Amino acid sequence: MDLSIKRRIALVVLGLCAAFLVGCATTPYEGAGKEKSDALLRAQLQQAERASPPPAGRVIFAGFAMHSGSKAFRGDVLSGEAWVRKIDPAAVVFKLNNPVTGQETDWPYATSENMATVLKKVAELARPQDKVVILFSTHGRPNMLSVNFADKPYPQIDSRWLNRQLEALGDKPTVLLLSACHAGSFVPAMRMPTRVILAAAAADRSSFGCNFSSGNTFFIDALLNQAHSGEKNLIQLMEAAKLDIDRRERDMGLSPPSLPQSFFGASAQAWAAQPLRAWFEPRRQASADSPIR
Repeated sequence: MDLSIKRRIALVVLGLCAAFLVGCATTPYEGAGKEKSDALLRAQLQQAERASPPPAGRVIFAGFAMHSGSKAFRGDVLSGEAWVRKIDPAAVVFKLNNPVTGQETDWPYATSENMATVLKKVAELARPQDKVVILFSTHGRPNMLSVNFADKPYPQIDSRWLNRQLEALGDKPTVLLLSACHAGSFVPAMRMPTRVILAAAAADRSSFGCNFSSGNTFFIDALLNQAHSGEKNLIQLMEAAKLDIDRRERDMGLSPPSLPQSFFGASAQAWAAQPLRAWFEPRRQASADSPIR
């Protein structure tokens, strides 16, 4: 075969390979992965809209595993879901995730756009008698929560972005869980009378437990996976979590300590001091008093 023909064939093959690779580039904004993610998001939104809200209130949960560098972040969202279902088996649940390598895309991607869509829907659904629980789990820097997909960074979110998304919730009772390094840096800007904020670390400290194969971050594991959590209130859960994290960090020689932070708004203190099982006590009592059919 003529050498020039061989060269032309080689160039064509290289061009086709390059086109294939570009076409298959993994991003959350294009291709078959995005189409699947969009369909999963629509399904979650539709399921939430179909749920019949009980008069005495319910939990609306949104969990965001925002970084593809550790399984712990998805594990945190699963722990959050299990926790709220103990409080309210009929809870409305949204789960978003940026999967680690080899992990199935079975939840919508945790892009800033998808998170904003979910938080808008949460605000539309929430009533004064409901409790909204929002969990962010990712890597962090001061006033920054990382968004990472397929090991590539995307625009991060800060307290201004988050306040803008939560503005529509108004004075609805809200629990904001932040599991990330420097998560305490969000607390001053996020304070509201009807809001509880529980953060994994002080503004100038790292948190722990986000290795690739971890099941949970230290913070969410210590906070949400406690035995008999329904008998405790949020204040007790946070104090127990702080003690557990301090012990674990000392045992493992991790320094400096993460120093988890908390804020309990003036209007939130009454329900934050109630055992979790008592949040919807009238509903449970009504159910118990109903005749067996």
